[in-house]
Amino acid sequence: MTGPHGTAARTGLRPAAIAVRDIYSFLADLGMDCDVNPCTAFVGAVEPWRVEDRDGWREFVGRLGLPRALAHLVDVAEEDVVVTLAPQPELVEGGADTLADLVTAYHNSHPLRLDEAVHLACWPHTNGEYVVFVKFSHLIVDLTDVVSLLRHIRAYLCGETPAGRIGARYRHHERALEQYAALPAADPAEVTRALGDLPAPGRKGIPTISASAEDWLPLREGVTFDELLSAVTAALLPALGGGLVLQYPFSRWEFATKGGYFVEIKPLVLRAASAAEYTPEYFADTRQAQESLGRFTMSDLDAFARAFTSGRMPRVVVSDTTFMRPEPDRWRWVPVRSARVFEDLKFLADRSWPGPPLLRMQYKRGFLSPGTGAEVLDRLKQRIGASGGTLGPVD
Repeated sequence: MTGPHGTAARTGLRPAAIAVRDIYSFLADLGMDCDVNPCTAFVGAVEPWRVEDRDGWREFVGRLGLPRALAHLVDVAEEDVVVTLAPQPELVEGGADTLADLVTAYHNSHPLRLDEAVHLACWPHTNGEYVVFVKFSHLIVDLTDVVSLLRHIRAYLCGETPAGRIGARYRHHERALEQYAALPAADPAEVTRALGDLPAPGRKGIPTISASAEDWLPLREGVTFDELLSAVTAALLPALGGGLVLQYPFSRWEFATKGGYFVEIKPLVLRAASAAEYTPEYFADTRQAQESLGRFTMSDLDAFARAFTSGRMPRVVVSDTTFMRPEPDRWRWVPVRSARVFEDLKFLADRSWPGPPLLRMQYKRGFLSPGTGAEVLDRLKQRIGASGGTLGPVD
């Protein structure tokens, strides 16, 4: 049944949920829904009765397989998993900027419960369309899952039948959890030796969760992930001084089409004295070697974890992602912003369809000054930016 929002008793993690331990900690211990759980918003025409039909929405989400998947991970029965449909009575107006403020405020004030799989809110627009906001639990979705799920959801809202079998991604979710847990684990000591000593950063991180700021940059077509890593390195090392540890998410091919979160966060150690070596080819070779060491994620490496927790080493993430932009011929995308951020600095590159490629630089306001942020963005623009300049800050 659809459940109310608010603080619930803590829902525990099941022992088999090895793949999501860190995500669970971010949500349960740090309260970082606003910067962890994937969400998106868009504007378009829907069948109005569907945004009021809570029973129909619950049944549809059940067919997608999300309540069952969440019940595999946290201590809740499938029938008790929360699935929220929240039609909003307020008639809204305005364009992208006004609507972005609306959905951003809603997102940051409506965190998902640990036993909640998905939350959908809708506002009627004065032009006859609807503003739709959707948020998923990251415990059960990777971003490739979200893209597939959103196609089904948009089709449902329009009364259409989407391509592909509904619920196919999650049909064998429990088996996938077992297969992931059975992967050979890396030896943390071996990984730490391979990475070498931690470099001395030129700028310390901020060990507390802080207010978030964003800048946006249109990317050149065809930029690879290793080119992105090289460009970010070339922009950051001179701007921040000292060395760095970049973090990037790694997903194994054998889990690419399986619904659920099966992601490992990997480190890349950068030293100022070796700046000239950090080419795209270097990152391709380094990632291949590291990803062959076995299953491990950053929190498994004690020395690195201590350095990040204390703030001695800034948390800097580079990731391929998707901003979950909808089909542009039928929907208009509305960006949603996070009020707070855990990492000091994140570079999130969306090179997915429908495009065009776009980079979001998200950071703690106290970590980058406006001048340093502009310097980093300008260096990135020179290396991998599209013509037309930046989109500017989003506060």
